[in-house]
Amino acid sequence: MYYSALSYVTAYLISTSIGSILPTILQILRAALVPFFIKFSDVCGRAESISIAMLFYLIGMTIQGAAKSFVEVAVGQIFYGMGSTGVLVLTQVLIADTTHLIDRGVMFALWDVPSIASVFIVQALTDPLTLPKPGEPEDKWRRAFLVMGIVSVIGAAVLLVPLWRLQRKALRDKTRRFERRSVQWLLHEFDAIGALLLTAGMSLTLLPMILANSYEGNWRNGKIIAMICSGIVAIFLLVIWEAKFTDRPIMSMKIWGNRTAFGALVIGLVFAIMSSVNYQYLALYLVVSRNVSYGDAYLLERGYPVVWTICQLITALLMKRYNTCRPFVWVGIAIHVLGVGLMIPARLPTSSDAFVVISQAIAGGGAGIANVASTVAVTGIVNKKDVATVIGAQQVLSSIGYAIGGALAGGVWTQYLPKRLEKHITSPYDKHLALNDPLKYIPSLDPVTKGQLVDAYADSQMLMSIITCCLAIIAFICAMMMQHVDLLQDQPDRNQEANGKSDIAAAENAVELK
Repeated sequence: MYYSALSYVTAYLISTSIGSILPTILQILRAALVPFFIKFSDVCGRAESISIAMLFYLIGMTIQGAAKSFVEVAVGQIFYGMGSTGVLVLTQVLIADTTHLIDRGVMFALWDVPSIASVFIVQALTDPLTLPKPGEPEDKWRRAFLVMGIVSVIGAAVLLVPLWRLQRKALRDKTRRFERRSVQWLLHEFDAIGALLLTAGMSLTLLPMILANSYEGNWRNGKIIAMICSGIVAIFLLVIWEAKFTDRPIMSMKIWGNRTAFGALVIGLVFAIMSSVNYQYLALYLVVSRNVSYGDAYLLERGYPVVWTICQLITALLMKRYNTCRPFVWVGIAIHVLGVGLMIPARLPTSSDAFVVISQAIAGGGAGIANVASTVAVTGIVNKKDVATVIGAQQVLSSIGYAIGGALAGGVWTQYLPKRLEKHITSPYDKHLALNDPLKYIPSLDPVTKGQLVDAYADSQMLMSIITCCLAIIAFICAMMMQHVDLLQDQPDRNQEANGKSDIAAAENAVELK
């Protein structure tokens, strides 16, 4: 419901064209904060860290629900990003901490299963909580944030109460030893300078893609040029700092020396870019092109996450059965490309709703297969004590990918779409309202002009799908680099046998990062 409500909020504030700034900000924050939360949880404990993250999450939700301007929504997104980052990464670390490698894919998949039920619940609630009826206030969408806040509190209690109990019980167990880190250790382990350079570099290079059209002269404006140049300098300094001056880089350089780790991590990065590019404005486009409500548009595009979740679970069970994950990465990428290719004709205004759902479902199934297989692979080539580190690296790269994808989608909307509007529309129209307030502006147009505007929107969607198909080539190349990972390497019987033969590793393909 959050992203559906956010789409309506940006339209309400007449800021649709720059609405992609919000998810871009979110992902930039995640890229910088993932390593911090992992280290912070080692200092304060998992339960304490998730509790603090939930507090930031609720603060961000409250600020956005009470916002009266786009800037206030962006501020709320910062707090929301801080909280959601902690919850996301620490729950994955908890799963990896408490499961064997052979079962890890199943647990990752089961964590997402409840989201299937939420699809239908959200579809039923989106319109009643966001779209005002005659006589109701225009800012009815604030009720959606209230409901989401209440649900988040309930979900936090379900997660945190047993976690706190287990943690306290473990601390009372005198036979077990726990090493609590110091604040000094946190400051040493967390690469604050690297995080600042990463945040600055991503912000200054990605946000101009979305903001350039709002400045006089567009890309030729001095401020836009200065932002991009400063971002490039920040990224260059980040590379130098990480390679030469810090002994605790945001992502361990040794990760990139392993073919399987490199391939799996880059696949996650590419899939994040593809997902973000292809779905940033899809719900809005479906509303405009098919004359449906946001709730119905949400249901049309939900074929992707529903099948994604189901295929994740099926793939995890198959990986456990056959003790392999690499072939599933290849199959997942192939199916995903097929689905994205079908989206090009499926998103035409004249295509059927069933075609939209089918293309979404195929792409989602492929993405789910590749995602769980690559995640298990990248956590399987390291020693278990390093799993949190590699999960952090995966989350950082995924966040960078989503930020890049959001910026690319915003660039298509603000740079390419205006040109298509000029090409298609033959009568006078308001370009600002067409880009920033389509929900109110488009219904007021005559049928001919509206049809021409929808055709321009369709051209933008087609370009986003084509970009996604091209990016899949990179994913294919990376998948070919991956090697077989023994999913039984951390089983007790395997470990006992391996300990009798070697002091180096418990499995032939395990790579210990030190």
